[in-house]
Amino acid sequence: MTDGLQPIPPTAAGLCQLPCPMPDIVSLVGGKWKLIILQILVFDGTQRFGELKRRLDGVSQTMLTNQLRALESDQLITRKIYPEVPPRVEYSATPLAKDMEDVFYAMRDWWKRNHAAAD
Repeated sequence: MTDGLQPIPPTAAGLCQLPCPMPDIVSLVGGKWKLIILQILVFDGTQRFGELKRRLDGVSQTMLTNQLRALESDQLITRKIYPEVPPRVEYSATPLAKDMEDVFYAMRDWWKRNHAAAD
């Protein structure tokens, strides 16, 4: 039986039971570059530092290095150093990062729905 009323959306408190994971999630993937780096590594596979830098328009070398170190520290990416001259370094998404694939699709679908509505 419907009474024509719209369901009340959950509040933030109802969505995040204590302890709320949202601050931890934002810490892992927040910032301008982390999600984009993860998207590249999850969907396009292993990349070298220079390849990532070329794909991230506007990122400085220092910022990219810092973001990659943070993602590695959080076990979302791995770094492999090859003993060559010059050294070759490759970055890959870990299974933990690859588990976010559905999150990326959900964000894309949300964008399509809402961006199309704004046009």
